[in-house]
Amino acid sequence: MRWIIGDVHGMLKPLEGLLAGIQRADPDARLFFVGDYVNRGLESKGVIDLLLTLNNAQFIRGNHDDIFDQVTTGHSYAPNASKGDRAVAFKWFTEHGLVETLQSYGIANSQIAKVYQRPQFVTDIVSAIPQAHIDFIHNLPSVIDEDEFFVCHGRWEPDDFDRSPDIAGQLTTDPNRRHRLLWGRYSDVELAAPKAWQRVGYFGHTPVDAYPSLLGNRDPVPLRGTKIVLLDTAAALLPNGRLTAFCHERQMCLQADRQGKLVPG
Repeated sequence: MRWIIGDVHGMLKPLEGLLAGIQRADPDARLFFVGDYVNRGLESKGVIDLLLTLNNAQFIRGNHDDIFDQVTTGHSYAPNASKGDRAVAFKWFTEHGLVETLQSYGIANSQIAKVYQRPQFVTDIVSAIPQAHIDFIHNLPSVIDEDEFFVCHGRWEPDDFDRSPDIAGQLTTDPNRRHRLLWGRYSDVELAAPKAWQRVGYFGHTPVDAYPSLLGNRDPVPLRGTKIVLLDTAAALLPNGRLTAFCHERQMCLQADRQGKLVPG
């Protein structure tokens, strides 16, 4: 069966617990990740080390991965507020978990602070990151296409078709669409509204607690709308955050808490 996994954000214990739970429930599972493997949590290096061992998985990029790509290689897939400036992207995302990511690679705060004074030190800092990790992030595709569903990180317009041409093809020549794909968010109304899509779309990016009228007082669980499932259950953001895997065939989920313990989903 096919399991779609929400934003990991450097949370190694939940990832380990969730993968173990999936293995017990479905030894032949295929895994699809919605992006955002780094930042916020304390163990981004350990997360990528683990992801690189998975033979049954496909990955796409999230906006945090795209910024990490810009910091490490100087290139990003989608336009962003840094306007292509590597040092600006670095400083911007130290406010959004990049410091914790760099620390997971053994980079000291004193080294990170140097970049604020001399942007050229970005190159020295990223030299501590294994090339396999840099390549993993740099080569992440934008979307996963399956016959019955697709996986994107942030947003695909409700009125845009998802086939003929496929999503990846539509993104090739449209930087604005690429930006919305990684950075865009849905409103409450849009989640329930009809979609032009032929398939179900699975997304991360926006934590489900951003929709209090839909989530209510529940612990973070996936939110489902018309042809859409949101899977960022705030593993790195909330004390009661969880990492979620949603099974497309069974239409049910497994969740692990921040200590890696499976919890009722």
